[in-house]
Amino acid sequence: MGIFELMEENGHEEVLFCYNKPTKLKAIIAIHNTTLGSAVGGCRLWRYESEEDALVDALKLSRVMTYQSAVADSDTGGGKAVLWKDFEEETDEAYFRALGRFVEGLKGRFITYPDLGTDTLEMKYIRRETPYVLPYESATGARAESADLTAQSVYWGMKACVKEIYGVSSLDNLTVAIQGVGSVGKKLVDYLKQEKVNLVITDLNYDSIKEVQDKHRDTKVILPDEILSVACDILSPCALGPVITRKNISQLRCKIIAGAAYNIVEDIEVCRQLFDQGILYAPDFVVNSGELFLTEDQLKVLTKQEALDSVKKIYNIMARVIAVSKRENISPYQAACRMAEERIKRVGAVKSILTHSYFWGRRKPQ
Repeated sequence: MGIFELMEENGHEEVLFCYNKPTKLKAIIAIHNTTLGSAVGGCRLWRYESEEDALVDALKLSRVMTYQSAVADSDTGGGKAVLWKDFEEETDEAYFRALGRFVEGLKGRFITYPDLGTDTLEMKYIRRETPYVLPYESATGARAESADLTAQSVYWGMKACVKEIYGVSSLDNLTVAIQGVGSVGKKLVDYLKQEKVNLVITDLNYDSIKEVQDKHRDTKVILPDEILSVACDILSPCALGPVITRKNISQLRCKIIAGAAYNIVEDIEVCRQLFDQGILYAPDFVVNSGELFLTEDQLKVLTKQEALDSVKKIYNIMARVIAVSKRENISPYQAACRMAEERIKRVGAVKSILTHSYFWGRRKPQ
């Protein structure tokens, strides 16, 4: 499909291809929908196999961000920046400042933050060229890291799912299997271990596994190719998606799927199969939306405690998704999409009302 066909199919407003020869920057900024506010999305640095793969990822993830913002009752839209680079080449200050110049040119239509392959150091360089970067420092200098907020949002999403399946929101004595204990996964472990959870983990990185085991001695480690078939109450994919596909869905031995990874399930048909099999899949864009709570309306920065307290809203949001799913007899993924689309539609209709400086038929004095 051509670029305009892909944009039409996914409902995108704008796609920018950003190139800077001196730094070898190749970036795609996809803006999906700004009905609710400025497009907010992570900055992902990845070794894509092709330009098409980079474009498809930008389109897919920016669309997810629109739905994530809408369901989370955020005043932001959906966007994404993907950086296509050979990992054998070094990225430096100039590389990210070049991206910052492109972001600045959008004058607030797109705001970014750290994602896969980038962290706060890269955001520091981008911010030297543009203020449209999250997280900002709060007035007190204390702020929550995005990984911490994402982990906690997954945790509260899990509790809402457990309430639906088992009648209580406590995770005591449940078995949780985590695929990937990187920056988010290991934070999730800490939250889960506040309760009496039986923990099973896997990761391709030995150091990440050892860090978790050193802190929580009773953690069970299994091989990566065993994680989908392990008997557990909750399967939590926290690495790269898609994880659940038509080929492996029959292997699942869990009651709930709730993780931090994006695009956990291959497609909407697999979501429906999970629903029909009685497996409660918490839509990834609902339960991994912690980064959205770094700020509040109008992107005002929150303190660390304010942000962590805000993330608890995920419990009620996930509960509403489950309620719509049951009432409409559709998968939770379809229910969350329907809720997001309805909010965008209704707010979009309101924005057709003109606001101006006239009152009682006369021009307002200047």
